Amino acid sequence: MSSAGLLQVIKKRRSVRVYKTGKVTDKQLETILEAARWAPSGANTQPWEFVVTRDREKMKRTREIFYNEWKQRKLEDPVNYKGLTKYYVGDAAVLVLVCGDPRTMKVYLTTRRPGDREKLFQASVASAVEQMMLAAASMGLGTVWVSVREEIEPELRELFKVPQPIRLLWVVPIGHARFWPGAKPRRKVSDFTHQESYEPKKLRSESLIRAWPKG
Repeated sequence: MSSAGLLQVIKKRRSVRVYKTGKVTDKQLETILEAARWAPSGANTQPWEFVVTRDREKMKRTREIFYNEWKQRKLEDPVNYKGLTKYYVGDAAVLVLVCGDPRTMKVYLTTRRPGDREKLFQASVASAVEQMMLAAASMGLGTVWVSVREEIEPELRELFKVPQPIRLLWVVPIGHARFWPGAKPRRKVSDFTHQESYEPKKLRSESLIRAWPKG
C-alpha cells in the first residue's frame, strides 16, 4: 500500500456508534488481530490481551452493564452529565474486551517512575487498538473506542472470566455501520506543530479546549 493509500484508510476510520446486521468473517477478524500483533510496545513486552466474543447473550449483558452505569451517573448529575448510553456495544458483530498484563511493566528496566511505566504500558496497548481499528476501517468495518471505568470493571471481569492481575482497559465493538459518520473537524498541522521549541502563540485558550471539536 502506498503512503497515500494508508492516509486514506486513516482518514476513513470513524467512531461508529450505530451498527446493523452483518457478519465479520473469521478471516477479517484474524486480519484485525494480526494488525494488533505488530503494534509497537515498550521493550517489546506486547502487554495486550484480547477477549473476543460473538456471543449475543454476553454482548447484551455488556450493554446492560454500560447502560446501568450511564443511568447511575445521570441520576447523580442529571443536568451536567453528557455521557452516552453505549447501547451500541450489544449490536456489533464482534466485541473485543481489551486487556493488559501490568506485570510486563517490570521489564521497563530503564524506566524507574511508576507514572512513566504506566504511560508506556497504556501507550503500548493503545497502539495495538489503533492498529486494529485501522485494519477494520480498511475492510469497511466500523469500530469505536469505549472506556472501561472502575465502576463497571468488576462486572465485566466476572462476565468474561478475566483473572487478576490482568487489567481491563477498553471495549471495542467491530461491525457494519448503519451509517458512516462524517469527519469531525481537525486542527491544521501548522496549529499543533512547533519548530525547534514550543511557540507560545499556539497555546490554545481554555475556551477553545472546552468547545473543541465543533461540527
